[in-house]
Amino acid sequence: MEKLIRNRQPIKVLVIDDDPSSLEIIKALLNQNDFELLTIAPAIVKADLLLESFQPNIIIAALELNNTGVFDFISMSQYLDTPIVFMSHCIDDKMFDRCLEHIRCLLLSKPINQYTFLSTIKLLLLAYPTIQNKFVEVIDKNQQVLKIHLADIVYVEAEGNYTFIHTIHNKVYARKKTLKHLKEELDEKFIQINKSHLINIDFIQRLELGKRLLVLNNKEIKIGRSFRSDLDTFICPLS
Repeated sequence: MEKLIRNRQPIKVLVIDDDPSSLEIIKALLNQNDFELLTIAPAIVKADLLLESFQPNIIIAALELNNTGVFDFISMSQYLDTPIVFMSHCIDDKMFDRCLEHIRCLLLSKPINQYTFLSTIKLLLLAYPTIQNKFVEVIDKNQQVLKIHLADIVYVEAEGNYTFIHTIHNKVYARKKTLKHLKEELDEKFIQINKSHLINIDFIQRLELGKRLLVLNNKEIKIGRSFRSDLDTFICPLS
């Protein structure tokens, strides 16, 4: 079977289940379809410990673990934004209502069918696209570490081995990092338009393709000839 889901970065999955037969199928399907199975937690306590060290892009949880508090665990505020697939051999009205308390969930019946399983995950990922990182870390003039949300970054400008992060609040933060390496910390809304600029497409005000120019939060930036193709995806929505 051809891989169903392809991603720029591996999708990180946490599986909370203690059913050996289901786990064998899940592991095989994830490995075949460009997912990164971070780990399997057979109990809620272990899952809680694991989530202290990483944030998965999607959680797959067996409702049979309800006796150990799976609903209470998943309903915690820090996990409400994480898409989740609930699985069960048998579901009743009470379970169904509890599942719907999580705003980003889908239900999946056991035993697992490979096509239903993959299409369920794909639907969730299409509805709630993953973000590689929600912020970048910088050090301010007082040597304090600050977290800058990606949504607040207008553009990034490179000078030598340094990059300068320009925010919507008209503040500028320096990073001793090349543009290429900083780009790896950003998401798909950031595209490179010349050798020294990455821009956040959410802040584009005007595109003048004839002049190879765009206006970004009242700042004019030239578009490099070799980077024009990267803008093509966004021309129609902006025009």
